[in-house]
Amino acid sequence: RMLKLAAFCAAKSHISRARLESPTARSMASLSPLDERVLATLVSQQQRAFPDILEELETNRRKTSHWIWWACPTELPGDCDPIESYVTRDTALKLLESDAAEDWRQVLEKLCDLFDQKGMSVLPRIDHGRIHYFLKFWGAVPDKPAWMEEVLKRFNKFDWPPR
Repeated sequence: RMLKLAAFCAAKSHISRARLESPTARSMASLSPLDERVLATLVSQQQRAFPDILEELETNRRKTSHWIWWACPTELPGDCDPIESYVTRDTALKLLESDAAEDWRQVLEKLCDLFDQKGMSVLPRIDHGRIHYFLKFWGAVPDKPAWMEEVLKRFNKFDWPPR
């Protein structure tokens, strides 16, 4: 079953990247109303999921379910993200100021604590590329709050491969 999921995700990844690299998709992704809807959906998902994610990390001391896209959003939707969430330069600061921001901060800081204690094995290898691109995207976002700067600094202690 895991092999089928991995094959599905790999195929979807190829399709998603091709779709996002097309001129039509790029222009659609830059439309403010679409970006606003995607942001609202992401914030809503974060509000629903983060309490359980934090409990998972505290109980298991590692990631055991599927949620990395919502905790570490980037410009590309995750291959298996059911809500196909992403952030843009225009929506990033809004996410940092959203109703989910405090829960998001708690999840990211818990990940930092676990990385400090247990290293990169807190996350499965399939998520390491997501962290690489999370750091790349959010590192370039101007005017981040101090807590996000600190999260990025702590995540950057490790060598997250792009794939």
